[in-house]
Amino acid sequence: MIQLRPRQADLQMLKEPFGRLLPGTPVQTMSELNLIISQTQPRRITAVGDVVSRETLVAGIRVNLRILDHISMRRPTAAFNLSVKKTYRLKNPAGVITLEAWETIKRAMKDEEALIVVEGEEDLLALPCIVESPDGGLVLYGQPSRGLVVVETTPDEKNKAGLIIGRMIREEVSDAFT
Repeated sequence: MIQLRPRQADLQMLKEPFGRLLPGTPVQTMSELNLIISQTQPRRITAVGDVVSRETLVAGIRVNLRILDHISMRRPTAAFNLSVKKTYRLKNPAGVITLEAWETIKRAMKDEEALIVVEGEEDLLALPCIVESPDGGLVLYGQPSRGLVVVETTPDEKNKAGLIIGRMIREEVSDAFT
């Protein structure tokens, strides 16, 4: 199995919001997100993370792709009901992007509505979501203890994400959890 690991030099940068940070609680960020959605009319919305997926669902925001691992801040999250047309399951260890995860994201981006359940960690999967999202889409992910990050998938943002991925160390491992 092939996986991509961020270089040490990029780790600090990856801790900073990639797009626009909407600071505050989920209630505050969801009302601001609704405003952004009504202004931008995104072609596609992708939510990466359990809290973002749950809060968009509660707020009635239509999301095309949700990616979750049932963990938030290293603790199991409360289950919530999601009925979607297509569900994918994959393994993606912490701190890497597996090529299997990236390929699954690419496939799921073609679905009208999909869910990817990750065994492992989904944190870095926002990067391939930005790259694979159509221009004019939104990728959402949580910034722990700070708020919600909203990335408008413009050619510039997609290029920035692609450059970070391009610098990653390519590793071949026998099993995703070694």
